[in-house]
Amino acid sequence: MGISHSSVRPLRLPSSVDALTDEQILAMIDAARKGSSTALGITDEHTSWSGPTAWRITPDTVVKRAPAHEAYIMTYVASHSSVRVPQVRRLIPISPESSRFWLVMDYVDGDMLEAAWPRMRWWKRLSTAWRLRRCLRELHQIPLPSPDVPGPFDATGEALPCSGHYFTESGGGPFESYRAMADWFDHLRYAVLVRRHRRCGRLEPHLYPTFDATRPLVLSHMDLNMRNIMVDGRGEVWLVDWGMAGAFPPWFEYANLVLFSRAAIPSRRLSKSWMFFARYVAGDYRWHEEQYLHRIESAFDGSWNPCRVSRGYFDRLGLSIEYRPQR
Repeated sequence: MGISHSSVRPLRLPSSVDALTDEQILAMIDAARKGSSTALGITDEHTSWSGPTAWRITPDTVVKRAPAHEAYIMTYVASHSSVRVPQVRRLIPISPESSRFWLVMDYVDGDMLEAAWPRMRWWKRLSTAWRLRRCLRELHQIPLPSPDVPGPFDATGEALPCSGHYFTESGGGPFESYRAMADWFDHLRYAVLVRRHRRCGRLEPHLYPTFDATRPLVLSHMDLNMRNIMVDGRGEVWLVDWGMAGAFPPWFEYANLVLFSRAAIPSRRLSKSWMFFARYVAGDYRWHEEQYLHRIESAFDGSWNPCRVSRGYFDRLGLSIEYRPQR
């Protein structure tokens, strides 16, 4: 699958893989995956959430598994803004029948913010937070191809499935409209209320607000953990790993930024200093994260499937669960 010329960054610097064939690059990928020295990221068993997800195949090039829309969104962001994104070089099918690809892109010479943050003085942390805030503001102002269609997007213009922590283990969508996504989240709320009523007989709809669709969708990264934010030698901020990006309410960006603030394993929790800057960086959406998403957190933990809960439970009992808070 190719990338349309209209979505490619205007300034294209030469790369060591430009003259290589797909077959040559695939051979380099196979060699890189067999050796540990080319794997990127933190892989210590006490701090890592997964194994390597990216490999360095040349001094200036890395590769990762990715859906096709990730490459499209990266080039879309690069061509519509000054947000620093690795230059996409190639998109190669992993296999003829696979829906995933090898995304070949430029290597970012810098440190993951997770590693750099503890070493920074306060003035450097403030500078980095300011750069990231400016980056997100510009990202959120990029015009969307379809302003009322949430989720990832590509050149086809079709609605695509959403993934990530807040879309359950099986994912959500595709949603043909913003209203459709709001209805899906409201069903998660409904399922949580049903489960709670069946388990302990409580009906507390006032503790579980409905979905807030009052803010327009914006282009969001959706996975801004500290491992996906790079800081180069000049202090500039780069955003990597765009697999979950797409059109979402702006408060989703904040929620994902602070996602691991309550991690059960202490080593995975976000530092208090990072949390201090979070609402400055992504906007003060604490209400949406604490009073809405956190309240329906059980719908995302993977222990049950809230999408299988059918409507009608409260109607049969003659109970109402209507509640729309003043935000």
